[in-house]
Amino acid sequence: MKSKFFLLIIFSVLAILSQSFQCESPEMTTAKLAIRHKDYDKAETNLEKEILNNPNNAEAYIYLAEVKMLKHDYPGAAKTINNADPVIKDIRLRVQSEQFKGTLWRMAYNSGIDLFNRYFAKRDEKLLDSAIKVFLAGSNVRPRVTDFYPLIGQAYEVKGDTQNAMKYYNLYIEKIQGELNFAKETGIYLKMSRDDFINKFSKPLSSRGIRFSSASDSLLIDKFMWKGKEVYVYSSDKTKIFTIFGWKVDPPKHWPSDEKEQPTEINPSPVLALAQGSFEQRNYDKTAEYLKIALLLEPDNSNVNAFLVNIYQLQNKQDEAINYAKSLIEKDPQNKLYRAIYGDVLLQLGKFDESIAEYQKALEIDSGYDVVLRNIAAAYKNKVALIQKRQIETNQINEKEYRPDLEKSALYFEKAKNTPRFALDFEILKELAEIYFALNKPEELKKTVVELEGLAQVVKEEDMETYLLALLKVYSSYIKDPNKTKDIQERLEKIKK
Repeated sequence: MKSKFFLLIIFSVLAILSQSFQCESPEMTTAKLAIRHKDYDKAETNLEKEILNNPNNAEAYIYLAEVKMLKHDYPGAAKTINNADPVIKDIRLRVQSEQFKGTLWRMAYNSGIDLFNRYFAKRDEKLLDSAIKVFLAGSNVRPRVTDFYPLIGQAYEVKGDTQNAMKYYNLYIEKIQGELNFAKETGIYLKMSRDDFINKFSKPLSSRGIRFSSASDSLLIDKFMWKGKEVYVYSSDKTKIFTIFGWKVDPPKHWPSDEKEQPTEINPSPVLALAQGSFEQRNYDKTAEYLKIALLLEPDNSNVNAFLVNIYQLQNKQDEAINYAKSLIEKDPQNKLYRAIYGDVLLQLGKFDESIAEYQKALEIDSGYDVVLRNIAAAYKNKVALIQKRQIETNQINEKEYRPDLEKSALYFEKAKNTPRFALDFEILKELAEIYFALNKPEELKKTVVELEGLAQVVKEEDMETYLLALLKVYSSYIKDPNKTKDIQERLEKIKK
């Protein structure tokens, strides 16, 4: 993790020190002198006494918050400055309080990131707990600045505390509702060209460019008005053109202008984590809800689109799955994943010829697309099974009708087997053995069996029973070897015991 470059002015800590000591209590005077001498423990003690004696002394709260921050007690500083809010009446102190909150937020961010990085270096969970406390302190003083919520969720995920991780991921979605509504109504999304957005929406009221160094990306900050609300849109030139990485809608009016402009990245990761968590709980309605939020932010994310099609299928919403898959292809006809997705939907619906057509289009885009090679092979094999079923039912057996499709199935299974992804896939070899037996190709069958046997040393322990069952099927049904069949049966009996 890296600390951010902050655009805000770093206001001087303890800016109030220039004021006179006259008409002050002994505790306040002692505290200010202690601060000058960097005796922060003494200053803290006297400021706490002052607040106890004079609970409406707003200046004492601000001093105490600043002292706690200097002592790296970020949670204490956050609590103290927030406690000052009800008692601050003077506009000057209000400005100082808001400036301090911005400074504390930045200090907490950098400190929390440092603790997080040190945890990954040392794996000391105390560092992770400290990072969470610091991140929480930052979110407490600036709850509308959303950067901390994904970090807190991620920290809890690392700790294995899924419940709290999901809590803060959901809180993140709650806090960016304004940004999500802006996306719904304007069509803005992550990685969108800044020029495209301006052409579609409107010219900005103001723009500011920033470049921290010759080696860093340039940033552009555009200000718009939308429904009477201030909106700040942030872009960078990482891809040689300015693309949008975040936006902020209706920041609080009392924030300093530099904080309003402070770039805030919109982060889809918490939304996807929630989608995955809901999927694992088989809550497909909730999964779909989260995926749609993610697609608001990244409408061209192929994997998320594929996930949503899969959810529609699991919900038995076949029409939605087909229509959504078609809409993806209409948007991007040359996207091989979208072709594959549509082919998968058709395959599961038993529309084998249509699925084969879509798979062929995907292979025209990428002839080595491993998953499609396997799936088109399965589509041809399933098509053959359907033909054979019809022939049996009508008592019109005709091998010539389905043999070409069976040979194509073997061809594509062979291609899939030769890809790195499926090089150790014994299920494909079992399928090939069955096809070569049906095609009466003993040499190809023998070669396939040898390859299948050769995987014995690399099969994972948890897959061993399934692997042995595949061998049992091959030995008993295709090569008809009673000795090998008996041997596999005995091995299976030992596993079951």
